[in-house]
Amino acid sequence: MMIFSNMSSRVSLGRVLLEHISRVSISENILELSNTAKITIPKAYAKLLGKSVLELFAVGDPVRIELGYDDRLKLEFSGYIREIESDAPVVVHCDDETYPLRRTNYVRSYRDASLRQILADIIPSDDMKIDCPDVHIGKYQIDNASAFAVLQDLMRNFGLYSRLQNGVLRVGLAYDFGERSATHKYEIGRNVKSVALKYKRKEDYKVRYRAICNHPNGKKTEVIVGNKERDASERTLNFAGNLSPDQLRERALAVMSKTTYDGYSGSISGFGEPRTHAGDALEISDSLQPERSGRYLIEKVDISYDPDAGFRRENTLSYKI
Repeated sequence: MMIFSNMSSRVSLGRVLLEHISRVSISENILELSNTAKITIPKAYAKLLGKSVLELFAVGDPVRIELGYDDRLKLEFSGYIREIESDAPVVVHCDDETYPLRRTNYVRSYRDASLRQILADIIPSDDMKIDCPDVHIGKYQIDNASAFAVLQDLMRNFGLYSRLQNGVLRVGLAYDFGERSATHKYEIGRNVKSVALKYKRKEDYKVRYRAICNHPNGKKTEVIVGNKERDASERTLNFAGNLSPDQLRERALAVMSKTTYDGYSGSISGFGEPRTHAGDALEISDSLQPERSGRYLIEKVDISYDPDAGFRRENTLSYKI
């Protein structure tokens, strides 16, 4: 359907408004805190208002990228300019709305904190809304670190995913993240551009989990579940709270049940619509193999807009929801 539609774009860089931009690429990933974008400015915009475009915007200026079809534009990215390549054509690198969080500095000490409490202390409420569960973190120390660095540490050490979109920072437990996600539908053979999927059975997965519980007193409990073969891949799960070894094992097994399944792994690409994003759910169906239909969390989305190559979204799957 989208093949017969006209691609449309509008990009604002500081006080400069550009339409019919040359190329845009956007990368979203719930395993990484910051989404990024790269904008290639056509040579036709070398001069605006009698000035070079490089004189009209600068690092730190706000950015908005709107893309769509037939002038029906939707906001795909908002953030700030991080770097400008001055060669021709001009290429602008951008970070999303987490950019200001990199320029903060905090010193905090918590004896028994929750995720919500820590985020409320480091995220300016006027600039960003927080959507998170009341996860127990326990003893936690912030020592001259930016809000961005704190968020990265929480994601890395407590098994959290994050997504920032439209001014809302959503942080949650990795394997509960897809339960409240918006769902989009791909039907293979209809609205799918390319497929790089592999269908696997539950017994095909050779994986084990090293589950670690970080207690409020600073001690740790550790259990291992899953495949015991030497060549099995090992993944680490971090949990907070006073979990007994049996409780920790139960949580690790619950995680493993979601990541070892009969279903697809890999990536699948669609057009500019439906507007899939990292953290959304993707329902995949195939009329030739209806038994393989399923709903998956999207871990990563690479959005590319190019008048020659088209408007596409490559979705990397995480796990079956």
